[in-house]
Amino acid sequence: MAMLIREHFPELLRWDLRILATDISSSALAKAESGRYGQLEVNRGLPAQLLLRYFRRVGAQWELDPEVRRMVRFQRHNLVGAWPPFPAFDLVFLRNVLIYFELETKRAVLARVRSVMRPDGYLLLGGAETTLNIDDGFERVPIGRTTWYRPRPGSG
Repeated sequence: MAMLIREHFPELLRWDLRILATDISSSALAKAESGRYGQLEVNRGLPAQLLLRYFRRVGAQWELDPEVRRMVRFQRHNLVGAWPPFPAFDLVFLRNVLIYFELETKRAVLARVRSVMRPDGYLLLGGAETTLNIDDGFERVPIGRTTWYRPRPGSG
């Protein structure tokens, strides 16, 4: 996300922009925070021009530019456990997470996500995930080939 913002929305770099990356796995967070990736990892969907622009080769690994890394704060978080106070989010990316939960857990997680979103915010789920028949507090918003979800007015 930080690279895409730099590429397509550089005017946002003057804003009070914060990206929060969470995971339940401390080791996954440490890996992401290090900004170091192997060749196989950078070959999984990262366009070559972004690799060349934002990474430098360090031995057998690729290291992400420190300016890009500074745009992201990493925090351990269990979606099922207690939630710390979060600021209101404009965008929430909850991709390929809900597929692992039972229906009631999905409902609880989506309700919590909705409670920390701005009323005009957007939620992006994985391709096999939806809020339909799970949480009617979201409305489906197709944008191009992607489906986003917005909190319904009065549902937050």
